Amino acid sequence: MDSLSIPNLPGYRPKPPNPNHSRKQIWSLSHGVGMADEVVPNQNQLIRSGSSASIALAPAVVKNKTAGQRYLKYNGKVLKFFGYFKEAVHESSIENHRIRHCELNYFLEDNTIEIVEKKVENSGVPQGTFAKRQRIIKDELSDTYMDFGDIQLGGTLEVYGRKMFVTDCNNSTRSFLLEAGRSEELLRPVPGEEDLYTTMRAEFMSRETGRDETISHNIRKNPMQEFAEACLGNTVNNSTRSGFLEYDRKVLRFDCLWDDREALYGDLQRFTLVYYLSDDTLEMLTVLGPNCGRDPFKKMVKRGKLAKHKDEPMGPFWHWSDLDVGMVIEVYSRKLIVVAADEIAVQFYKEKGMPLSEPLSMEQEDPVFAERELPPYNGYGSEEDSLASCVGSLIPTIPMKKLGKNKIMRFMAKMESQNPEDRDRNFTVSFYLVDNTVQIHEPPKRNSGIVGGSFLSRMKLRTQDGLITEEYFYVGAEIVLAGHPFILIDADEGTLKHMEAKVKETTFVYSNLRYIAEVYALSLLDVANSGELLAAFQELDAEGSGSVSMKAFKSILMRYKCSYYFGGPPEQAVITCCRKLGNKSSLEYEKFIACICNPEIVF
Repeated sequence: MDSLSIPNLPGYRPKPPNPNHSRKQIWSLSHGVGMADEVVPNQNQLIRSGSSASIALAPAVVKNKTAGQRYLKYNGKVLKFFGYFKEAVHESSIENHRIRHCELNYFLEDNTIEIVEKKVENSGVPQGTFAKRQRIIKDELSDTYMDFGDIQLGGTLEVYGRKMFVTDCNNSTRSFLLEAGRSEELLRPVPGEEDLYTTMRAEFMSRETGRDETISHNIRKNPMQEFAEACLGNTVNNSTRSGFLEYDRKVLRFDCLWDDREALYGDLQRFTLVYYLSDDTLEMLTVLGPNCGRDPFKKMVKRGKLAKHKDEPMGPFWHWSDLDVGMVIEVYSRKLIVVAADEIAVQFYKEKGMPLSEPLSMEQEDPVFAERELPPYNGYGSEEDSLASCVGSLIPTIPMKKLGKNKIMRFMAKMESQNPEDRDRNFTVSFYLVDNTVQIHEPPKRNSGIVGGSFLSRMKLRTQDGLITEEYFYVGAEIVLAGHPFILIDADEGTLKHMEAKVKETTFVYSNLRYIAEVYALSLLDVANSGELLAAFQELDAEGSGSVSMKAFKSILMRYKCSYYFGGPPEQAVITCCRKLGNKSSLEYEKFIACICNPEIVF
């Protein structure tokens, strides 16, 4: 009976088995390698129900053994191709495009491709991995991927919108493709293009540094990398271990000179050659003199083996048996002369039966020391601030102020002028000892036609010889202040006491009675010994008091031509004599005559 004629009621149809909804295992182990089996749904197994939908039942699992076999056959095999792509350069007068070189690595085990762009020094362009390891789509419409058959020397590949030109491959790739059936004509290298900027940059770097850009400067392996490679079975070169065991921490030092004075801005430079006996490596250290003006780069050549000829970087290398005093060593186009060696090196060569030559003596020019000439003061700001900019420091500092005593020297002065209206003008000149500043004040005078007050604000003044200090100020001095000539005619009591207190410092010599007596003795000693000077004073002393006024004392000095007008001491000397040998306004002439006859007498 047809199963469709049985009514679909409970008890009339057998209970169907429960469907298996578990997921099928797709991982399997083949030759010790885990692989994922490809799952292909079986479209023939469908269930029909009363609805119009059709649902696929459990797919049929088809195990693909091709992936595992391909992995075992091509594990670790990579094809390497070389190529480049062009990149447009806008707004440049030198170039319109730039060539960017790349390496294309094709992994045979899973048909993946990795593209790496070579890093160029100082290019300013982010470089490195251009495309990570992946399967690159060949045609998006047909959903196909690239394989090594699509990579042809001289052909182009379109990778993410960039057209890459394949120019060459390495030797192992060429051998593999020959075995695969490609002809030798298709495997010949294709010349690539070069952009103008890269060519100009290589010429510039070669000209500036003297370095050959075509030579690869590899970086020394990390010691941990060597250890890891040795653990994986790579043999270690122990040829240098004997030198390590015999000469560990033994170093030879040689003094070298590089005479480059024939070149423009050349100089005689010193270097130290350090030779390590443990591994036959050497390094060149720069010896910088004081104030040489060179950048503090300690090493000219880092530690390593140095080739004897720059055209043969792989050897032969310099050995300790090749070194001697007086020989010339060419280090990267620099010819260095070995002039001396240290005591350890001399003793080492003696023990080896190869004594070194005598040290060389090189005549060196005496260094030229330029004396710093300070510019003249221009009048802007203070002189200390201007000099702070001439000390050589890039960061100016606040100048240190040397403060003196907190005292003020005051003088009465008159202006020495040819103008009649300026002859009767009186001024008060104040000198501040704390900072050597001068201030001039003019007392107001009624009906003079001149407004009194501040004539010169407090400031520092200069002469042709330098800054004006307290030595310039004394009674009778003629001094030019702010372009105006002044004559100091009097001083206050505090100023006179300050000047007399500095007698021993020879700051104010006309306040020293002994010095004044010696000067006056040059003109009055003879008349003082003969009694003529005493008779002259007695003529002016009508009362016989033994003293004369300051005005009478000045007349005596005028009579014997030893006053200020005849080249004698200034008015300050007269004031000092009256203060020391009288009562400040008069002079006891007997004491004065005694000082003239014997200046050692101190009253």
